[in-house]
Formats: sequence, C-alpha cells, structure tokens
Amino acid sequence: MTTRSHSFELNKFIAALFLNLLISNTSFADIDEIYRISVGANLSNYNTELSINSRDASIDAIVDFEDDLGYDSDVNVGWISALYRVGDLHHLKLTYTPLKRSASATNTSDLVIDGTTIKAGAFISSSVQTDIVDFSYIYSFYKTPNLEAGFSAGIYWLFNSTNIFAAGQIQAEGEDQPAFVADYNSEQKLQAPMPLLGLSINYEITPAWRTHASIRFLSVQLSETEGRIFSADIGGEYYFNDNWGMGLSLSSFDLDVEVKNIITSTSLGWAHNGIQIYAVFKY
Repeated sequence: MTTRSHSFELNKFIAALFLNLLISNTSFADIDEIYRISVGANLSNYNTELSINSRDASIDAIVDFEDDLGYDSDVNVGWISALYRVGDLHHLKLTYTPLKRSASATNTSDLVIDGTTIKAGAFISSSVQTDIVDFSYIYSFYKTPNLEAGFSAGIYWLFNSTNIFAAGQIQAEGEDQPAFVADYNSEQKLQAPMPLLGLSINYEITPAWRTHASIRFLSVQLSETEGRIFSADIGGEYYFNDNWGMGLSLSSFDLDVEVKNIITSTSLGWAHNGIQIYAVFKY
C-alpha cells in the first residue's frame, strides 16, 4: 500500500474520531485561557514529490525525494505555536514550522530535471529548506465551560527552496549525447500561500485532562497558484497545574500545489502522517 493510501485511511480514521468527539458532551471544568503557547516535535513519515520547471505545465518529470534522491522518509520536525483569545469567542493562532532535509545518493536510473538528464550512476547531493507559516482566525460558534467548537479560516504559507547538485554523465537539453559534468546545479524556489477553512473542537474532561481535534481543507485555484490541502489531528493533553502541560496527538497532512510563472511551472506533492509530542503553557 502506498503512502498516499495510508494517508487516506488515516484521514478517515481521524475524521471519524473527530465526529465522535464533536457529539459527546459531559462536563466539569473551564476552557478560558487567554494565551496559549505550544512547543513540540512532529515524528512523521514523509512522501515528497517535486516537478521542477515543467515547461508545459504538466507533471511529466517528477522527482521523488525519498525514492530518487535518497531522503529518509522518517523525519523529526520541531514547531512552535501561539494562540491568543481576542474575545470570548474569537481567537488568533500562529504556527511556525522550519524543516531542513538533505541527502546524498548514487542514482540507479536516469533522472530528468528541467530538461536535463542525469544519467544512472551519477552522484547526486541535494538539500531542501522549507519554512511554513500557518495563520488562522477561529470563531467559537458553540461554547460551554468545558466544550468549545469553532470554525477557522486562515492561510497556510509554504516557502520551499530545493538545491540539487550532481557529478557524472549528464545530457543537457538539446544535446544528442551525455558528457561528464562535475558541477551540475539546479535550484528551484516555490512560494505558495494556500487559504484554509476548517473546524476545531476542544473538550475538557477534568481540569487535568483535555482532548482536541481539528480538520481543515480547501481546494483552490488562484491566478498563479492551484492546489489542494488537507490537514487533520486529534489528541489529548495532561496538565500538571493550571498553566503547564504535555500533549500527544495523531496528525495527517496532504498537499498538492502548483505555482505557474510566465515560462515555468513548479508542482509540489507533500504528504506526511505522524505523532506530535509537545509542551504547552496556558494562561
């Protein structure tokens, strides 16, 4: 079963748990913090595909980071998130996630990048720097002392820079025969602001225990950006006192985005499933 198939099954599982949590209602404490800061790590299994400079706007020369470039599919990613309660029913949330990956490998098959063919047997070194800024506004349409359900709208802003270096037999675009090249380099940058809509729920079982879930999705086509994004997570938190706690959640994420320029088109497919472990401070 492929990573995308696993992602689809996990998405269905999280959605079912989310609905079950949404309709449950028992009682006790208050969800009333004004500030909330979380710092954690995401232990995930990644599947990343990038089409670099596809001149006809098709995805006919996909570079699979894990299969073609030797990237480890298991990735640990740190992140920080802050939430501010503007009013009793209004929240602002900002999450920042930096991700840097690199790999070196000898390719076992021909690899086409921007019309240039890197022949099998060449040495390839690559690096990827991704910065994610996730901003959202949340309106709580239902709120009791221990249950809060809200609608969210925001922007998931992805900044991606990919560098690929190669040494070996390389056939340039328009050439009949490959030649040895010791310093081939290709760099591609992608910036994609993706709007997101979603639902979230927080349920406080006791003053020490909370559960939460969220689902966000949008398929959009703008002037230069076209794509689909799905994000879901469900988990629980334990608080040692009124302010400090620890959390554990199950998350799933799937993104397909294409950014079109005058000459080139860059497509990114990115999916990961994993566990988030984090510390939280609320006040």
